Amino acid sequence: MCQKKYTIRNHVVFGLVMRRPNIAKKCLETILGKEITKLNIIETEKSEEVSPDIHGVRFDVYCENEDTVYDVELQAYEITDLGKRTRYYQDMMDMTLLEKGEPYSSLKKNIVIFICTFDPYEKGRHLYSFGNRCEQDASVKLDDGTTKIILNTKGTMEDIPKELKLFLDYIETDKVLDSYTREVDNAVKEIQNDKRWRANIMTFEQVIKDAAFQAKNEGKAEGISEEKKETVSRMIKMGEFSDDTICKIVDLSSDELDRIKESL
Repeated sequence: MCQKKYTIRNHVVFGLVMRRPNIAKKCLETILGKEITKLNIIETEKSEEVSPDIHGVRFDVYCENEDTVYDVELQAYEITDLGKRTRYYQDMMDMTLLEKGEPYSSLKKNIVIFICTFDPYEKGRHLYSFGNRCEQDASVKLDDGTTKIILNTKGTMEDIPKELKLFLDYIETDKVLDSYTREVDNAVKEIQNDKRWRANIMTFEQVIKDAAFQAKNEGKAEGISEEKKETVSRMIKMGEFSDDTICKIVDLSSDELDRIKESL
């Protein structure tokens, strides 16, 4: 029996590949178009929950150097709330960086990057970047140190450097066309052939399939079935899903998810 081929578009594989400092560093340099120095903290699947009353997030790739914090997210399925999602991720990053009593001036620059396999704005661009400027005079910057970058693997314009285009093409097609995508592809293949990680990925995918099947068949039925509770329990124990992702996959409200958590 042929083994299923996992690609960089798999959520778990992406996080594992970006766990490698040289690959994560080169990824940021390729996207930002500049050299990144002293990238001394690299975490994948970093979970942040400021308090039990605040919805937490799970960052795909969380990197930090002396003056900037970076979050890189792979978005492999279409969503409609991308803007608000980037806003929340940046807010959570800032809340975890600023210690009580510290001045706001101590906040580092904050860059959130979403790599999408769809064009969220349908303009044909590979790159959409957002900062804060005065609406009355675009030459005036708010200078709050935040940047949001949305990348799109299905762009059609010639609007980005060749190296970044090849990286996005690799995510879209799995085709190796330069030394960096070869390095990424080799890491993907190592994970593909690692029995331990394959088992984790397969478990991750099965949970999603089970949840989608239950959501489709249960429709809008009142109450929360025992099967759905069991699926949510498995997703929480795996530690691979944010609350928002669980609600979307299993078709729950945040209140329903909270009730399930309380019962565990």
